Parts: sequence; structure tokens; C-alpha cells
Amino acid sequence: MDELVKGMTKDEPFLVVGLVDTLTVETAKSVHDTYPTASAALGRVMSGALLLSSLLKGGQKVVVQVAGDGPLLGVVAEADWAGRVRGYVKRPHVHLGLKDGKLEVGRAIGTGYLNVIKDLGLREYYRGIVPLQTGEIAMDLAHYLNVSEQLPAAVSLGVYVDVDNSVKASGGFLVHPMPGASEDAIERLENRLKKIRPVSAMILDGMGPREIMEEAAGLRIDVRERKEVSFHCPCSKNRVLDAIAALGKTEIGELIGKREAAKVECNFCRKEYAVSQAELFSLLMDTDAGPSDTMTS
Repeated sequence: MDELVKGMTKDEPFLVVGLVDTLTVETAKSVHDTYPTASAALGRVMSGALLLSSLLKGGQKVVVQVAGDGPLLGVVAEADWAGRVRGYVKRPHVHLGLKDGKLEVGRAIGTGYLNVIKDLGLREYYRGIVPLQTGEIAMDLAHYLNVSEQLPAAVSLGVYVDVDNSVKASGGFLVHPMPGASEDAIERLENRLKKIRPVSAMILDGMGPREIMEEAAGLRIDVRERKEVSFHCPCSKNRVLDAIAALGKTEIGELIGKREAAKVECNFCRKEYAVSQAELFSLLMDTDAGPSDTMTS
């Protein structure tokens, strides 16, 4: 079972979050038929979204968008407070090989921006955007937290893709010093994190979220929360109809003009929905405009 664990260190006020989501990322890889470099990028962004979701309250969700000029073009992941996550990469069939034994996610992402959108149940979404620092995702998320949310944190993410293109390890951790943490403790943590082994190696060795957290912090953890993590897409026919309705009467009229069912594929799970001509006409009538008002001759 994939799991996210959140807790506090016992001897110093550090918030620590640990995550193992190997099965979840393997599911996403299978859904999108991603090649190894794309799999690693998608997994890191999904894991990053899950780590950010650990800071949310009930009913809230977060979207992480990574846009760059590299061959992947962009990666998107959405996670909610309950540990459900989904994601996609714009160009799934990208593999750049290995450099120093690691998949070149940063080069595949390129130069661009990290955009974080939070649905906090308010009238408007919270949005924060920062330039990518490396494209490797973990440092970019830490930079975002420090700059946009004034939340100093260390973030580590790792995805191990085997030679058969299967995801054998995926996860990460986040460590955030709380008010009251001593300067000496923060310095010790920083020095420890400089030498820590990759989180994917920890998972391959069989370590779970709590063990990863204690390895990262070097302190015992008082667990406060555990969540099962899973790939989940809430798309539905009704949501598709709502999305088409939001296009406006001109666009709906153009779809009707094609005289066939409109086919819509969900970016996140690749499920395809067919919207009949009758349903399109119904949506158009709901806009209080007839077809003759929107169709060109």
C-alpha cells in the first residue's frame, strides 16, 4: 500500500512528511504509456503534489504545473487532502538516457516555470508561480515554498525506473523547521541533508515513509497522520458536459456543425467520452441561444 505519513520530530520542532507512492506512479506510467525519462518526471511532480497536499485541510486540493522548453513540454499533477492524485505529461514518449547513472529529468523539462494552484474552498484559487531553478522538481518545489509561501523547507523526490520500464521505487520527503527550532538544529539538519542518499535508494531497500522521515531528520518521529495514497481521477460525463458548456455558444455551435458526436479524452486518465449531437444541442439551448445565432454560413 502506498502511504503518506506526517509527523513532528520528538527533540526539535520540525514538521516532517514522508511518502512512498511507487504503485501509484506505476499506475500513472501504465495509463499514459510513458517512457523512462517521462515516467521519472511525472512521478516526481505527482509526488511533489502529494507532499504539498499534506499541508492542506479537508476538502482542499492542489495542482502543480511544470512548464518548460525541454522535450517534455510540461507535466501536471493534482492531489487532494485525502491522498488521491492524478497527473499527466504532455509528451509521454520521451527518454533521454542516463547521465551519471540518473535519468535527465532537468534536461527533459528545460527552462520554464513552476505554477502551484490551490483550491482552498474560497471564492478564488490561490496561485503562486516561480521560475524553475533546475527542472529536477524537488529543488524547484523547495524554492516555491520559500519564495511564495515563506515556508523554508527541504524537499527530496526520487523515482527509480527499471530497465523493463517499470517503476520500482517512487516517493519523497519534506522537512520544515517550525517556530522555535534552534539555529544549531537547523544547521545540523542542513549538513545531514547534504549527505543523505537518494530517497529512491531508501525505498528500494524496503524503507517506508516513517523510516525515510527519520533517516532524513536524524531524529525520532512522532507520527500525527497517515494517509493511503492512490491514483484517482474523478472525471465523469457530467464534468465533460460542464466543460463543453463553459466553451460558449460559438464553440458549441462549431462542434454541432461537424454533424457528429464530439469525442473528449481526459488528460489525466485518458478515458474517452462521446458527446452526442443531441447533447450538444441541449447545451447550446441552455446558453439561451439557438444554433442559427452561432453557426456561420
